[in-house]
Amino acid sequence: MGRQGVGWCTGVPDRRSGGHAEPTRRQPAGTAMADLIEPKSFDTGVLFGRALLPEGPAMWSYSSLKEIETCPRRYALSRADYPELWGQNGYPRVPVPAAIKGDVVHGALEAIVRALVRAGCSSTRSADAVAVLRELGGYTEVAKRVLAAQLARLDGNPRLSSERREQLTRALNDWLPEAREQIQTYLTRMELHPGADAPVKAATTPGGSATRHAARRGDHPERELVATDLRLKGRVDLLSVDANGAWITDFKTGAEDPTHHDQLRLYALLWVTDTIANPDGLDVSALVAAYPTHEVEVPVPNASELSGLEREIIARIEAAEAVATSDVPTAVVGEHCGVCNVRGLCDRYWTTSAPNTAEVADGDWYDLQGTVVREHGVKSWVLRETKSGHEVLVRTPTPSFALPIGLEVRVLGARRTVDPDDEDSLIAVLTGFSEVLRLAG
Repeated sequence: MGRQGVGWCTGVPDRRSGGHAEPTRRQPAGTAMADLIEPKSFDTGVLFGRALLPEGPAMWSYSSLKEIETCPRRYALSRADYPELWGQNGYPRVPVPAAIKGDVVHGALEAIVRALVRAGCSSTRSADAVAVLRELGGYTEVAKRVLAAQLARLDGNPRLSSERREQLTRALNDWLPEAREQIQTYLTRMELHPGADAPVKAATTPGGSATRHAARRGDHPERELVATDLRLKGRVDLLSVDANGAWITDFKTGAEDPTHHDQLRLYALLWVTDTIANPDGLDVSALVAAYPTHEVEVPVPNASELSGLEREIIARIEAAEAVATSDVPTAVVGEHCGVCNVRGLCDRYWTTSAPNTAEVADGDWYDLQGTVVREHGVKSWVLRETKSGHEVLVRTPTPSFALPIGLEVRVLGARRTVDPDDEDSLIAVLTGFSEVLRLAG
């Protein structure tokens, strides 16, 4: 067998790995089939990287507003269609273990709390609660099922090699005992409010999503709140309602961050504005950010503060709408670029933010762009760096990891190495997790 050609996770994407779909027209929410319009195309300059840009969303959320304000190009390219690369919506994401862990904990808490409330349990330590948990299979079994669902979402991802997926699956399964402890800790501190009343009012959200109803007395895990006039929505981890008002709890698996307070205040605005979920106009009793080891109560905004927040949201959405309709999404470079999922497609990042190899310290990880000049050995290649013009020796993990001679590439995730016998030499080491994107043209 000859040497392996460059594939997605070890180089240029093979369009067969993710399937190939012809460009499709989109149907924005609330439009008829006859009103479909051709999406705007954006050339990223990367092979198989032609992006069909999304329209603005029917409803904005805290996360979508934050993302488009941080970098409009990241927002647009993350949500665009790539018909030459794969058949799914959005740019394929490289899985982040910490993010998957957070989703597993959230998903397990939702499943368990929903079952406990349905059974009328008032405490996670009661005999009834123990019986419910036993029926569910226990904390670990619930977490395992949620993890399996999360991993299934990676099927067909052209940026994920089978080797990398196996390593990720193994690491996350090894983490499950720790997940069990986290889930149990959250539930031990939780005060349940069973007895949610049957729905008395129903409505359908803009865009034709699931029917919504009033949030009556009791606990409501993963409850969506919608401010239709503001075109704003949010999903509350745990909404607890009694005769006096609503407790809003947001589970956070990472460290404390001031933005968590902003998100909870936005949820407070959604609750008092959502006339479907909150038909009686109940106030917010408490806003709680729940971390693995403790809870932080965030001050509930008063009426004046809520009015100010509403005006602020209106202005932010108006600005976001203007940005979202741009033919060329603006790229904002900064510290966030280093962890951006679409940085490989962003020319501004590569021309202004990506460092030259000579500027990178020994052992640090970085990205580099250049033209592959020649093969240097069984597992090494010489690349002429685009910005500096210097030659860089690129070492690959296996002989089958081939780079395309004479073509310009972008390398994501290289490690700088200094040769003690020749400190002036420029060396970059790739691993099985490195990606090589070939530029078109």
